[in-house]
Amino acid sequence: MNNFQEQARHIIIIEDRKYRQTICLQEETYSIGRHPQNSIVINSYQASRHHGTLMRRKNRMTNEYCYWIVDGDLDGNKSRNGVYVNGDKCLVKELKSGDLINFGCEVNATYYGLNELSNTVIDLDTVKTIDFEKNALETQNNLKFSEPHLDIVSAESFNPKETLQAQEYQDPLTKLPNRILFKEYLSIGLKNANKSKSSMAVILLDINHFKAINKNWGYPVGDQVLEEVAKRLNSSLRNSDIVARWEDDEFVLLFPKISHLDDLEKIIQRLMNNINQPMNILGHQLYLEYSLGRAIYPQDGQDTKTLLKNAEVALLNQKKEIKITNNSYDLSIDPKASKLLKAKTILQQALQQEELILYYQPQIKIETGEVSGIEALVRWNHPNLGQIYPQRFIPLAEQTDLILGIGKWILRQACYQNKAWQDLGLPPFTISVNLSPRQLEHPNFVKMVEQILGETKLSPHWLELEITEKLLLNNPEIAHQVLHDLRELGVHLSMDDFGSGYSCLNHLPKFPFGTLKIAQSCIKELTETPESIAIIAAAIALGKSLDLRVVAEGVETQQQLDLLRNLDCLEMQGYLLSHPLTQQEATSFLSLYHGRVVAS
Repeated sequence: MNNFQEQARHIIIIEDRKYRQTICLQEETYSIGRHPQNSIVINSYQASRHHGTLMRRKNRMTNEYCYWIVDGDLDGNKSRNGVYVNGDKCLVKELKSGDLINFGCEVNATYYGLNELSNTVIDLDTVKTIDFEKNALETQNNLKFSEPHLDIVSAESFNPKETLQAQEYQDPLTKLPNRILFKEYLSIGLKNANKSKSSMAVILLDINHFKAINKNWGYPVGDQVLEEVAKRLNSSLRNSDIVARWEDDEFVLLFPKISHLDDLEKIIQRLMNNINQPMNILGHQLYLEYSLGRAIYPQDGQDTKTLLKNAEVALLNQKKEIKITNNSYDLSIDPKASKLLKAKTILQQALQQEELILYYQPQIKIETGEVSGIEALVRWNHPNLGQIYPQRFIPLAEQTDLILGIGKWILRQACYQNKAWQDLGLPPFTISVNLSPRQLEHPNFVKMVEQILGETKLSPHWLELEITEKLLLNNPEIAHQVLHDLRELGVHLSMDDFGSGYSCLNHLPKFPFGTLKIAQSCIKELTETPESIAIIAAAIALGKSLDLRVVAEGVETQQQLDLLRNLDCLEMQGYLLSHPLTQQEATSFLSLYHGRVVAS
């Protein structure tokens, strides 16, 4: 402190509606506001209780001491009206001699780097006219400087080239604090958290596939996206929280006041709900995905470097998990991020604009002609391309979280429709819905199924969920638990595509299936290779031995039907029996064909 006092050449002259104060700056920090406990009290009802803060720092270029002015307090609480330096609103700014400061009201100030001055306070109520130059002479041994103009600052009054560049501490695109300023806030937050023995959190947030946006729509669109994300992040936070732009497509958030970790989860959930809403960019609805990494003080680090490093590690781990998940499926599509982004955007529009539609394919008991069940199949009625089959768009949806939304929509629509048929007085039957691996792995999937059944008022035993062999083999432990939970709920389960190239013979008895569906590929080979007859016969015998309902899929010819009947397969579905039907067609089919023998 002594070395600084000997070199001190810093004063600030503040004029409010009552006083003109000339203050020699020597302390490390000064709080400025209308509350009487501030270091510097300003007299204005328009000023905030703690409007700004002066901080002593070393200039990075000259290595000499200087003062910064910060909007608000050191806990991140900003002022009501802002702080302006030379007409530019700023969150923080390194002051230079002669800088003019306005506190968003009639209170103005001037900063000087001079020789030491004594603090003076002059009552403007008693002294109507002040000779500022004379006062300065008396207080500074004949040091002369002209009286500054202290009117409320207007941005048009100054040449921006004469001020410190805004991008020193502020991102020029989003107007958020930049990396330099965020580290200052984080350093202050750590000191306060350590002092108060409280928790705080740092979160890094990354826009997935952002390079694809720049590549496919151009950098101006990318800039619009960044500005909109920044705006949404800022609007989602509490007054004490800080959001800054960290780098190209990455933002960093500081939560300096965390009472409970549950509170942090609620804040993050609100934030994600906000930024996940579609963006209207150039007339298109754009949907983005994000990765997030967090670090909590003190358990994940007690200094700036460690917290930021651990948040970055957490972010990279999540991005790695997403990449592994997306690459875990054998899909014959281009996995490039640009195509995925476009696909997600278009599919999300299709879902919201009700372009998806369900078709229904009956499952028939061969000997009686009774409808034993119906499978719900999704189609996409594209306004320009016409009807698109699920083989073309479901694999793309699988590579993003959009499959969860599509799957939920399919399940809800199927349950509503089955209940509607029951309300019409038609004999009840199960309706089958295909599950994706992403749905089965979702931690709230069973609860979601239960909610939809309650919402649609469909009894659980009239719903059947179909799971492929491949899904079971990918993650048998998760599948085992989820399927048993679903069965306890009362939902029927079906193994789909049995015999399509994977072997689940050892696993099949361990899962609570009620139905075994023989793959269409096996049925297609039924009349082409004699060996296929033995394979299907074994599958039918296995199903019966496990007391399973066996359904043959993809029956398209009379010859296939006759062979399956000879093999004692009791239920089938396929184009020979019925094509997939619209809701109206399916209603007519159920009304007219119930009880009729389909084939002789």
